[in-house]
Amino acid sequence: MKQHLKKSILSVLLTSCILFTVGCGTTSLNSDYDDDKNAEVSVSKSQEDETSFITEYKWQGAKDGSLMVFEPDRNFKYYRYADDLDDNYYYGTYVFNIGSSAVQYLTTDLADNGVTADELQTIFDNNEGYDESNFVCLVLNNEACIIDGENQVENPYQTPYFGFCLEDTDGTLVLDLANMNTGNYSTFIAK
Repeated sequence: MKQHLKKSILSVLLTSCILFTVGCGTTSLNSDYDDDKNAEVSVSKSQEDETSFITEYKWQGAKDGSLMVFEPDRNFKYYRYADDLDDNYYYGTYVFNIGSSAVQYLTTDLADNGVTADELQTIFDNNEGYDESNFVCLVLNNEACIIDGENQVENPYQTPYFGFCLEDTDGTLVLDLANMNTGNYSTFIAK
């Protein structure tokens, strides 16, 4: 079952990479640098730099109108509706990595999901604009889910995502993510 889900997630991510690249003409976050400089930039990023990147924006779901908000203290809220911040949301802590640290985190800390560095390298090699420098890994540690003012979560749980952070043709940042628990794919736009 886990192997089937892993294959589904990787194929969804690969397909979405191709569709997003064709549809939006995306570029890597570090498109002004040559490939060697891209590697240097992503390797030299500190954990604080990575966190500040995701906390600079609110991330709105492109299809469902949801909203993810990440705080510098590593707390998050994931609202079902961007226009209702009082109810229907998850909250907890998060882990965010980008670049080589995202690959490392996914293939070591989240190794139980079965994604290997070789499989990721295949995705990087086969998709222009998608490489290690804009690869992301996000884990939401869901501590509560508030619906109608009441917490619905008895036991905290994790939701791991991996994907890419890209710029669309007008310069807007986009997170293209695959949920590793369900295999579902989502796009979030920086606001």
